[in-house]
Amino acid sequence: MTFRTLPRLAAAGAIALTCTITAPANAQSITAIANGVCQGLDPACYNGWGGRDPAANGYSVLIYSRVGETVTNPHANIAYGVQRLTELLEGADIKVTTSSDLADVQGPRQLRAYDTVIFFNTQRDTLDSAAQMALRIYVESGGGFVGIHNAFGTQYNWEWYRGLLGGTQLFDHGPNQPATVAVVNAADAATEGLPESFTVTDEFYNVFPDPQAVADINVLLAVDDSTRIAGTGGYNGHPGLYDGLHPLSWCHYYDGGRAFLTTLGHTEDIFDDANFRAHLLGGIESTMGRKPFCQGG
Repeated sequence: MTFRTLPRLAAAGAIALTCTITAPANAQSITAIANGVCQGLDPACYNGWGGRDPAANGYSVLIYSRVGETVTNPHANIAYGVQRLTELLEGADIKVTTSSDLADVQGPRQLRAYDTVIFFNTQRDTLDSAAQMALRIYVESGGGFVGIHNAFGTQYNWEWYRGLLGGTQLFDHGPNQPATVAVVNAADAATEGLPESFTVTDEFYNVFPDPQAVADINVLLAVDDSTRIAGTGGYNGHPGLYDGLHPLSWCHYYDGGRAFLTTLGHTEDIFDDANFRAHLLGGIESTMGRKPFCQGG
C-alpha cells in the first residue's frame, strides 16, 4: 500500500527523484494531516519504542507548567491546579514530577522516564528548539501527551505541535460562565462512569480550525452552547459556534504516540469537580497505557 509520494524538485539538468513511502498493511485507516505525520484512531499509528516498563518501575508522569517569558498574564490557577492534579494522580498510585523549568524538558532521555507528559496551562513559547526536538522524539517513541486548557495557547508557530493538539489551537473565548457539558462518547476511559451531562463553570475555548474538520479525532466531551447564557462569541471575533458539536475534549494517535486533550481547566474550582477529575484521571491513564486508549470513536 502506498501511503504518500513525495516528489523532489531537481536543479536544471539534474535527474528528478521520487521518494515513495510504503505504509504497513495494517495502516488502512490511518490518515495524514497537513504536516504529513501519522494521525488518527488506528492503533497501527502507535510506536511502542519508549522502553518504559511500568510493571517494574510503576507509572510516572511529568506535569509541565512553564509560560513564555513575554507572558504578563499567566493563569492564576496554575499552582492550585498542579497541586490538585498531583493529589489526584498520586492517589491513583502514579508518581508525579512537576516542573516549570525549561531545562527539565530539553532532552529526549529526560522525557523517557515518564509514561505521559502533561502540559498544564503552558502559554505561548514555552519550549526552545532543544525542547521541541525532545518532545517530538518522545512522542514518536510512543510517549503519552496530555494537553490541558492553555496548552492550546502554546507554541503557535510550530505546526507539529498544532497537529498534536488535533490540528487546532486557541483562537479566543467568551466569558467565564457555567454551562452544560455533554458526554459524547461514554465508551472511553476518560468518560467511564460520568453522567450523560453535568454543569461546570469555565472559560470555554473557541479553537480554530474545528478539529473535527481537519483531523480524525474521538470527541469525548462537548459543551451545549445554548446553555452559555453569557454568550459564545470571543474577544477576537470567533462566534463560538460550530457545525454540530462544540468539542471540549478529544483523543487521537499522533506521530507514534497517544494524545488526550481538553480545553477545560481555567478555574480553580473545576479541579475540585468530581466529574472533571474523573475525566482527567481516565484520560491520563489511557495515554500511559494503563487503560485502553481512545475507545469508542
